[in-house]
Amino acid sequence: MVCVWLVVGLVSACTSQAPEAPAVAASTPVALGPPGDPVEGLRVATRVGCNGCHGADAAGRVFLEDPAQGLIVAPNLTERRHLYTDDGLAALLHEGRTHDGHVPWSMPIQMFQHLSHQEVRDITAWLRSLPDVAGSAPEASAWSPELTATIADGSHEWLPDMKPSPGNVPPAAPPTEGLALGRHLAFTSCSECHAWDLNGWGGPTDAPNLVVAKAYTLEQFTRLMRTGEVAAGGQSASGMMSKVAASRYSVLTDAEIAALKVYLDSR
Repeated sequence: MVCVWLVVGLVSACTSQAPEAPAVAASTPVALGPPGDPVEGLRVATRVGCNGCHGADAAGRVFLEDPAQGLIVAPNLTERRHLYTDDGLAALLHEGRTHDGHVPWSMPIQMFQHLSHQEVRDITAWLRSLPDVAGSAPEASAWSPELTATIADGSHEWLPDMKPSPGNVPPAAPPTEGLALGRHLAFTSCSECHAWDLNGWGGPTDAPNLVVAKAYTLEQFTRLMRTGEVAAGGQSASGMMSKVAASRYSVLTDAEIAALKVYLDSR
């Protein structure tokens, strides 16, 4: 299976051409817990790629335009947030349920489903704290006929990436240390490119089986996460890992990087 993110990048939710609808809530209320923290929400949103696709101000941008897919827009989140209640945002991230039932094209639900309820509340608090921004990108994507047809008939090979695993139960809060923390970070940060089981998609890609982490010392691995420099020096083969690491994973703390390394080494 081809990893969505290696082909079209980290395009987030609401790239549909569907009309807007009133804000809706999730059918199952979000588990109660501490209120969201917008500062931590920005850190989590950065790590999982929200503001990588939609821009630092979340005002959206044209992400991709080609004959195979058409025009793919990462929409203005400061506008689209008003279509969702807080429970609705949780349903979007954990279940891929959009405000009007459209497919959340290229949104990594297989990764986001592992986010804790607290992390989702933090992302929501960050999103709610942003000022309204008038974006310059088109309001909606314009999918190609081929993409539209294969999404409509359910035959597109990437569609499973946009659905949660049956029976998945997100944790109330992220683990705080050890293997559990490392595993959580791996599945909420790395699985979109390195496959749902972290074993890579196969073939000559820049997203191999993460067993490759064992070839790194902690110092080298920390440098990779902070700057994108691989163990041998320089950038990764395609440059994607280097770019993603520098822009997203540099927000990880030393303790989180160490926990991630311990978990990847244990596999």
